[in-house]
Amino acid sequence: MIELIMQFFQEGLVQNRSSAARDELQLAAGALLIEMMCVDYQEDEVERQAITRSIGSMFSLSPEESAQLVDRAHARWEGATDYYEFTSRVNAGFSLQQKEALMEALWRVAYADGDIDKYERHYLGKIAELLYLPQHSIIAAKQRAQNTNES
Repeated sequence: MIELIMQFFQEGLVQNRSSAARDELQLAAGALLIEMMCVDYQEDEVERQAITRSIGSMFSLSPEESAQLVDRAHARWEGATDYYEFTSRVNAGFSLQQKEALMEALWRVAYADGDIDKYERHYLGKIAELLYLPQHSIIAAKQRAQNTNES
């Protein structure tokens, strides 16, 4: 009986840890997307909508859950001092395909307002570098984002 109780609590701890780790990954990705929106010193509603859609798609969240995650990620981003907190978490927890999806989402946010300025281009390059993405992955993500925004 005691073994069953111990097993119950251990399974609960593992589930809580994995849930917390998943939440931290989602917040890290969201914070990187928030920075993409803010890097040109303008918070545009169309970019925020692109972030919410991307978050929902990447993590299979409802629109309400996506909006809540975006709000929480924005708060986390405001308290950050650099990208490393977020890129290191993404590197540790995302597969190459997930990082490519995040890069595509970053491009979608950049394209959302119809103008990619020099700050946005610099940020996209810096994040791609910090995520160790190969050039062909960056180009493919950019093309998919362009095709999505054109349709």
